[in-house]
Amino acid sequence: MQVLRNRTALAVATLLAALCVVAPAAFAAPVTVNLRVEGKTATIFEGPVTTDGKTLTKDASGPHACDGTNGGANPTPGPTMTTALDDGAIAGGFTWDGTWYSFGDFGIDRIGPDANSSSEFWGYALNYQTAGKGGCQVQVTSGDEVLFGFDYWSKSALLKLTGPATADAGQPVTVTVVDGQNGAPAAGASVGGALTGPDGKAQLTFSSTGVQRLKAQRADAIRSNALSICVHRGNDGTCGTVVPGVAPVDPPAVDTRMPVATIAGIRNRQRFSRRRAPRLLRGTVDPGAAGVHAVRFRLRRATTGRCWFYSTVQERFRRGRCDASWFLYRVGNRPTWEYLLPARLAPGRYVLDVRVMDRWGREVNKRVRFTVLRGRR
Repeated sequence: MQVLRNRTALAVATLLAALCVVAPAAFAAPVTVNLRVEGKTATIFEGPVTTDGKTLTKDASGPHACDGTNGGANPTPGPTMTTALDDGAIAGGFTWDGTWYSFGDFGIDRIGPDANSSSEFWGYALNYQTAGKGGCQVQVTSGDEVLFGFDYWSKSALLKLTGPATADAGQPVTVTVVDGQNGAPAAGASVGGALTGPDGKAQLTFSSTGVQRLKAQRADAIRSNALSICVHRGNDGTCGTVVPGVAPVDPPAVDTRMPVATIAGIRNRQRFSRRRAPRLLRGTVDPGAAGVHAVRFRLRRATTGRCWFYSTVQERFRRGRCDASWFLYRVGNRPTWEYLLPARLAPGRYVLDVRVMDRWGREVNKRVRFTVLRGRR
């Protein structure tokens, strides 16, 4: 019996030692990638995102791992293209929908305001090369370029824009647009009001100082990355230029503030009596750097395990799945918004979502949960 105990202890010790050796390789560290999401008419997101492997729930099939081990694509878990999209959505205030498929990955159904149609679908590329696997199967490393593009499969090029970091006002500068997939010049692309020639180059002249933010576009291509050029006027001390005897001034910061939405008259978790139940839905929007494109709201009522969503078309509540992502109705495009319901809300638990899209296609969401009680007080 003593021998058996000794052998058992030795086996356990050997197993623990093996686990200690394997463990460091089994868990990858978070990485920072450059995520860009190009929607139908505007860029939804562009910027650095820190991501890691995670579990995602995007449909009724439940939570699923999204860490590169999907379908046996990689032996150990780590950050992926789809987790970069999800973390970008959290950072940028937009949403996305996906469907889980039996091959072990999500299909992208919608990002921001743009959903797949019968002929237009989302696609994605890593470092300007089309991903040959699902987004949860393709792992990413620090510095990678992760691109999601709408109507991806009908496009012939993934535009890539380069140019100088600074320019002198009134003096021409040259920018270059290529197909990022192969480096071939992209002729006929529009950038800064000019078209690129057969060599993919265009000359631009800026009349005013400050930061100019450029993107290249062509009808048959996914629009390019953003290029920021700091425009100065001679040695005026901006954009790294030096005035003799005066310390240089840092380039002006690019204003990228996101819009901010507020809901007035309803606090989160507030409880109303029936006679004081809300009827007027209202709020304000700080337009941020780009200005407001649209304000939409969704009002959900839940009681006894069932959910109803308010329809502005029918002016009544309609039955729907509690996790439904539609029933969003536009209520304006100004810094103040309001909607008057036909009557005060009936008893039940409510969720009011307000979604604001700015003119750059970025989205932010504001949500409050509240309850209307059955009593009169």
